[in-house]
Amino acid sequence: MLEAYRNGIGPMLLAPAWQGVDDPIEKIFALLAQYRRSLAMTECQYGCPIGSLALELHEPDPPVRKLLAKNFEGWVLAIKGCLDDAADRLPAALNRRELAEFILTTMEGAVMQARTYRDIRRYDNSVRQLRAYVDALLLETPKTKPRRIRRKRKT
Repeated sequence: MLEAYRNGIGPMLLAPAWQGVDDPIEKIFALLAQYRRSLAMTECQYGCPIGSLALELHEPDPPVRKLLAKNFEGWVLAIKGCLDDAADRLPAALNRRELAEFILTTMEGAVMQARTYRDIRRYDNSVRQLRAYVDALLLETPKTKPRRIRRKRKT
């Protein structure tokens, strides 16, 4: 099952979420919206299968733990790819890998809370805060670089 999920992240998860979405930042939020739809359709009973399994297993065997990690890694790399595609709109010093991990953590935590409380607002609140953070990062970066004004040297 873990290998199927690892191999299917593109066709099963990313492609449907990103269909018709061109902007790389919006792709991230389209993916989060897809998770929201799954939660809403199941009255907050849906959970990320990989996240659920990772939490369920107290101490998984090393091969199982490695497959869980590879599944999370695939998700992180997909999000990092979006952030890389938007790099010119983000602060240069931003660690896009860490931000991708944070986005995954936000999603997994938001799903967990929505499931626990059976309340979609828990998910929405987390995604809304993530959106505000990403929007603030986008505002930090000037849209265009300031032009240097060349002054004539006095002779």
